[in-house]
Amino acid sequence: MLYSKMKSNIATRVAGRIIPVLAALWLLVSCSQPELPQLAGGTLLPEARPLTPFTLVDDHNAPFTQDSLRGQWSFAFFGYTHCPDVCPNALGALKRVETLLEADGVTPLPRVLFVSVDPARDTPDTLAGYVAYFHPAFVGVTGEDAELKLLTRQLGILYGRSPDSSNDKDYVVDHSAAIILFNPEGHYQALFGIPHDPQKIAADFVAIRDWYEASQ
Repeated sequence: MLYSKMKSNIATRVAGRIIPVLAALWLLVSCSQPELPQLAGGTLLPEARPLTPFTLVDDHNAPFTQDSLRGQWSFAFFGYTHCPDVCPNALGALKRVETLLEADGVTPLPRVLFVSVDPARDTPDTLAGYVAYFHPAFVGVTGEDAELKLLTRQLGILYGRSPDSSNDKDYVVDHSAAIILFNPEGHYQALFGIPHDPQKIAADFVAIRDWYEASQ
């Protein structure tokens, strides 16, 4: 009888110690961040980068700042309207991304920004006509070179007039070809290098969006 009572007391004490430990472990696991998604082609920044202030203009001559990126997901590509191949190919790929996401019932669709790094030739009016050719919802953005560099340097985007360009009106601008993804907080969240595969970008976007929402 005494032996049984001792066993019962020991079991009670052990259980009293184990249960809080198990509860703490369960709480730790349940509160941990979800695993990073496996992407098909993009590169995710586990810690999204907030942007320092910049001031540009959109294709309606309205101010476009870091706050303009808040409230929705945004893809951004940096180029110029005289670009012979990379820029139209990238915008064509992003148009296809939007089509794929819409077909899959993704709402709201991410916004697509085309940021011109050739402000001397790409006025807001010029950009308005250019981006509308690809998709009526695409947004053109540009601004003074100093303000453009405030943004591009934060994203690792490089650009500059080609040294082989001697004509002041018909020149080539060398630029990075990455597509940047901003999250709804307006922070730099991911990038997509070339080649721009619309199916991979669309699938990666959904994976990143779902991971982001689960992390909040």
